[in-house]
Amino acid sequence: MPTVKQPFVKERTLKDKIWSWFESSRPWVHRFARVGYTSKGIVYVLIGILALIMSTGKHPNEASSNGALYTIAQQPFGPLLLILLSIGLSAYAFWQLVRAVFDPECVNHSWKRWFSRLSYLFIAGTYIAMCISALRILFRARAESSDKTYQTLSAQMLSQPFGQLLIAIGGLVFGIIGIIFLYKAFSHRFKRDLKKNEMNKKEWRWSGYIGTFGMAARGIVFMIIAFFLVRTAILADPDETKGLDGALLELASQPFGPVLLAIVSLGFISYGIFMFASAKYRRLDS
Repeated sequence: MPTVKQPFVKERTLKDKIWSWFESSRPWVHRFARVGYTSKGIVYVLIGILALIMSTGKHPNEASSNGALYTIAQQPFGPLLLILLSIGLSAYAFWQLVRAVFDPECVNHSWKRWFSRLSYLFIAGTYIAMCISALRILFRARAESSDKTYQTLSAQMLSQPFGQLLIAIGGLVFGIIGIIFLYKAFSHRFKRDLKKNEMNKKEWRWSGYIGTFGMAARGIVFMIIAFFLVRTAILADPDETKGLDGALLELASQPFGPVLLAIVSLGFISYGIFMFASAKYRRLDS
């Protein structure tokens, strides 16, 4: 009797198993991502409010992510609110890791895909660090200013071989990100990520206004931070490094500074509101 050949069954690789898990878990991953966008929006609205108060000549907690988290901790039910926000920010970090690993939005160009994935990993690391800051504040540690954090890191890097070069590269990266934000703002490319068919005309129009204003404000602040990082590298002086709060204070010290700072503050608030719109309408697949 002839032997019947069994059909060849390809053994599933680890990559196949991970992708299968992602496909089956896609609905709750998307819900988690939308919680993350909401939490990011809350942080940016608070930073904008703190910066707006700063523009009036008052100096509350610094206008940075740490300052925003510390402000939340001081409110009634602050620890509970901080825990909920930390969960939301960790959700946003998780979504960035998903984007880096699975590329659910299907960036077409190969070079752009890998550049985007590296940027998603960087963003994930930033928000994981923010969650750690929230935990430190939760356990009654002082909120450390972004200037002090950056200056400490700069001092450590300057003491290493090629430290100045690495800081200069970091400054260039911040500058490029700032330019990308400005490009997205004025080209309205960010609107491609929204589900236009689920929005009414008023929502679509206003998402363009607040998105443009918010991204332009972010781009300007990133370029200010980039300038001080490059200056730190040239002068080999960590005290020249500025974080978000330092960049905003530097803006306030310029001619018409309070007015400029107020405009940028409103831009940050606008970006936070745009994140709320993204939480509801952002396209999370290709």
